[in-house]
Amino acid sequence: MFYRIVLIHGFFKTYKDMKNLEEYLTNMGYQVDNLNFPLTFPKLEISVELLKNYLLDIKSKKLNESEEIVLIGAGFGGVLIRETLKDSQLKGIVDKIILISSPINDSKLLRRLKRIFVFIDFIFQPLSIYQKIRKDKVSFDKNIEVGLLIGTETEGFFGSWLGEFNDGLVDLKDADLKDIKDKVLIPITHKEIHRKIGTARYINNFIAKGKFKLE
Repeated sequence: MFYRIVLIHGFFKTYKDMKNLEEYLTNMGYQVDNLNFPLTFPKLEISVELLKNYLLDIKSKKLNESEEIVLIGAGFGGVLIRETLKDSQLKGIVDKIILISSPINDSKLLRRLKRIFVFIDFIFQPLSIYQKIRKDKVSFDKNIEVGLLIGTETEGFFGSWLGEFNDGLVDLKDADLKDIKDKVLIPITHKEIHRKIGTARYINNFIAKGKFKLE
């Protein structure tokens, strides 16, 4: 089996934030595409269209039927994956999704910040998608294997605003999903979870065996 891994960075970040993970996974023998998206100021729809076109391009050029596409979203990158894969044209392209501390359900931190900075999601427009997300039920195609890696070590000022289990920016409840293939809680902060070799090893396990921790 041949795997193409696609890395998708988070809010207020660029592809450079995923460089460590790209290097680890490349050294493990994977083909890795580390993509860049405008996930700070422009509307999320722009990034959705970019990711959609990338996936359609893969579909049109796919020569090896044994190739599997693995999307890995760090933080808000998981939200971009979720919104993009709602498009029926992309059905059947993606085989696996791994979300790394991704506030896929909601963002408790954003709700707290909006009490102070009312127009925060007008300035940082990708965040306005949460108004829609709160009304939607999160769902991925049943044929896609989904795994969650969630940090639980809090830090900093924002961590004190969140629930008992958080990684300093994302509350556990905001990142958790039901009916998934596997999930691991890791005692590490949001800023570091995607930069550790241990995270790359978990990813390798999930891709190869369908679970993060091997007996």
